[in-house]
Amino acid sequence: MRLESAQGLKQQLLKEVVEPFVILASRLRGRGKPAAKAWGLAREPIAFGVSARPLDTVPKIPRSIALGVARQEGEYKLAVRVQRPSLVESPLMEHLTRQARGEVDVRVVGRIDKRTGARRAARSSKSAAAASVPWYQRNTRPLSIGASVGHVDVTAGTIGAFVRRGNTTYLLSNNHVLAKEDQARAGDRILQRAKYDGGREPSERVARLRFWIRLKQTSANFVDAALAEIDKGVRYNASRLRGLVRGEDGKLIGLGPAFTDEGETVFKIGRTTGATGGRVTAFDLDNVIVNYDKGNLRFDGQVEIEGVGNAAFSDGGDSGSLIVNARMEAVALLFAGGDRGGSNGLGLTYANPLRHVLKDLKATLLF
Repeated sequence: MRLESAQGLKQQLLKEVVEPFVILASRLRGRGKPAAKAWGLAREPIAFGVSARPLDTVPKIPRSIALGVARQEGEYKLAVRVQRPSLVESPLMEHLTRQARGEVDVRVVGRIDKRTGARRAARSSKSAAAASVPWYQRNTRPLSIGASVGHVDVTAGTIGAFVRRGNTTYLLSNNHVLAKEDQARAGDRILQRAKYDGGREPSERVARLRFWIRLKQTSANFVDAALAEIDKGVRYNASRLRGLVRGEDGKLIGLGPAFTDEGETVFKIGRTTGATGGRVTAFDLDNVIVNYDKGNLRFDGQVEIEGVGNAAFSDGGDSGSLIVNARMEAVALLFAGGDRGGSNGLGLTYANPLRHVLKDLKATLLF
């Protein structure tokens, strides 16, 4: 298929098939019934499994199927990302495949989570700590892309980049890293290194929360992003990409193109996994359901990335990482991932296109 055809088919199937199915399944589940034959395509009822739990804690937006675009051998295909394994052999999948005339790239991705949950670095003694803790989990002055950061009440995330809004300089990361999923207040303190990595007040205070894009619970989100105003006297380096490729530094040269194609090589530096390389496996993904503390949230227009070799592209704590292409242009902001899928079986990562992030935050990238 041509790119325009794949994108048009995606929108058509999302509106005519996937969304009506999810709505019906949710309504019937609320009445104690499976998604039934009334949907029109299912020969047998399709049940959305749910663990035993209080009814008021059941997610309002269930995981189902995300649709996007992937490219293989010069042609574009419908990217089908199955977040509920019970749907793999379902009539719904049969219908999607038939409508795309078999031109589909299907992957079972399972549950996708925000990437804030962080691993704590091992510490056996003060001298051993200095040697064993990587630079991105320590205090970094000047502030650096890839370093540990977080709201004073959040475990840990990653400094993505530095931006200008008006005449003021800010550090960029995710809403759930800096704004605590909309629970924080403007002016709240931001620590570098983050609290989970040993950051404390006042010694590690470097910025104050100022702006963020609120996370919607009943409609689609496009970005998970926030800005913190850097305190006076705190230095930062907006261009250095420390140890990015084979241990050598890179230099951020600017903002990349709006379109990030499947197969493109990308890199990131994150608080947990450090510098990693990956490959874009799908783009323009809609109905990506991500698990947050406040429940399942839907994201549209997302980029999907797999790690290369024997490493995952990201892990918990890498939220907020800046993703750059091989030309060292900034293209996306990492926010979520899972442990299933990818060519190496180590999971997939999801990111907001950076141009959309900057537009929504009314900010300009510094480099």
